[in-house]
Amino acid sequence: MSPPVPTLGLARFFCNKSNVVLRGAGPQQTFITLGNGANILMGNGTGGQGSYPTGVGKTNWTGGLTKGSTVLTVASTSGMSVGQTVIVTQKNAAYVFPDAVEGTCVSGNSCGVNPGANSFVGAEDHAQIEIVLIHSVDSATQLTIETPGVSHDFSSGLSPIVFFWNSPKNFQYMGIESMTVNVNGNDHALSLPFCDYCWVKNVAVTNATDRGDIFFYFGYRDEAEDNYIGGDSSVGHPTQYGFELLETTFAKIQNNIVVNETSPVMTEGSYGTVLGYNYVLRNIRDNQFAALNTHLSHAHSQLWEGNVVGTIGYDNSWGSASHMTAFRNVAHGHDPNAINYRVAIKINGHNQYVNVVGNVIGDPTLHTQYVCDSAHMQSADNFEYDIGFWDACDHGVDGANPYDPVAGSSLMRWANWDAVTFNASGTSRHGTHYCTGGGSGVTAADAYNANCLASETANSAPTFPGLANPGTTLPASFYLLGRPAWFVTPFGTPAFPPIGPDVACTTNCIANAGSHAAKIPAQLCYENSAKNSAGFLTAFDAKACYGSPTSPAPAPPTGVKAVVR
Repeated sequence: MSPPVPTLGLARFFCNKSNVVLRGAGPQQTFITLGNGANILMGNGTGGQGSYPTGVGKTNWTGGLTKGSTVLTVASTSGMSVGQTVIVTQKNAAYVFPDAVEGTCVSGNSCGVNPGANSFVGAEDHAQIEIVLIHSVDSATQLTIETPGVSHDFSSGLSPIVFFWNSPKNFQYMGIESMTVNVNGNDHALSLPFCDYCWVKNVAVTNATDRGDIFFYFGYRDEAEDNYIGGDSSVGHPTQYGFELLETTFAKIQNNIVVNETSPVMTEGSYGTVLGYNYVLRNIRDNQFAALNTHLSHAHSQLWEGNVVGTIGYDNSWGSASHMTAFRNVAHGHDPNAINYRVAIKINGHNQYVNVVGNVIGDPTLHTQYVCDSAHMQSADNFEYDIGFWDACDHGVDGANPYDPVAGSSLMRWANWDAVTFNASGTSRHGTHYCTGGGSGVTAADAYNANCLASETANSAPTFPGLANPGTTLPASFYLLGRPAWFVTPFGTPAFPPIGPDVACTTNCIANAGSHAAKIPAQLCYENSAKNSAGFLTAFDAKACYGSPTSPAPAPPTGVKAVVR
């Protein structure tokens, strides 16, 4: 065996050239400690968040406004070229809210774009964006973008535009792999701003006590997979983020472990994000922040699947989110050492058209109440859902804390097993929730269920109504075609799907989940790996945890060049 590579102290690693990978020999062989104020930056700029490109422009968008369109008609394609990423946006629709608890999402909050000032920030009126990639420039007024095309129907009455930058364009195919990085409390320690098809894989991030340890910003199809982030043992603070995804499109955060971060995964104004099969453990007392959380305005159209966390949240700090789906997650709402903020699902006011389907929710050792909303106020935190409040249930409803009834009426809660719902026979708690009877409690669908307080199909929601009678057969996954190779671990092979009301777990089951949740690979890796007394991993390496042990390792790279500054 080769001796470990000695620890390296870096003031900063900076690369602004496409097709470059910073790769170590493995998290237990290559160790990097960042100097004070330093980071590893792969993308545009020199600071933690990178630098805004120049050559910024905009053009009116008049054709190809319907969902799925890939051929767009614009006033001019000048300044655009093949392979370039651009933003499609419009003035805020009725379900997009940039005003919230902390104030308005304007300049300085990195929300959307400000076409009037040709700026990436200051999005009070253009908060909802999505980044698309140009496949071809067909004429002076037409361009073709990659599939799946635009996410929804845009309105000509809301002045759609295409917003672009070309000096420089986003960098592409840059990665950070196979090392341990002591981030030394620096902001945006592993930073990939304005970077497309970029990634972080098999990296152990330690001493992660500040903001945005793995940071993607205005990127397209970026990925973070098989990583470990360890925070601290203190109370933490609000801007201590593990993964921070700011205004990104189609990012995938999959099969990661996060321990003791205040906000382990934060998606800010991002579109199309997949958070898949991540394990979050927090021993931080009185942590009011969700493990998976939206932030700023306006996050939309994301899939959060297969994660094991305390709380799933959609916040209203600087604006809203919409069209989010939580599918086959465990949200137990009961982090170790927590004595407050123990709700499982938190949907603040102005977060509309959310889907919560097929999850395992709550903890029967704690939760005895189903929901806190304006009609069912609770005085303790022993409820599973916190819905519609400006800030939180415990702040109530008054002139300073208005209530949003559409957060609840547009919420589709369907086929979730939870700790409070009565079972199918009506004899005990802990069952699967199907409410279609409008809260009557006497229809066939919810006769036994005292918690069917209203119809939960969202079929009466404005603008985007749900199904009146959803089915009860769930797909195994919304994005995986079958059991992936990394579901095979030395500690057991979880069933696939591992979580849901239709799962009957028999081995490596999650406690207090009614045998409806098996431990996912990231959880098995954490629980079976060496730790210190504070619970942080001391010998993480994804290759020891995931996939077949007989799989050959990739050949070492040749001809690698890097610049250290």
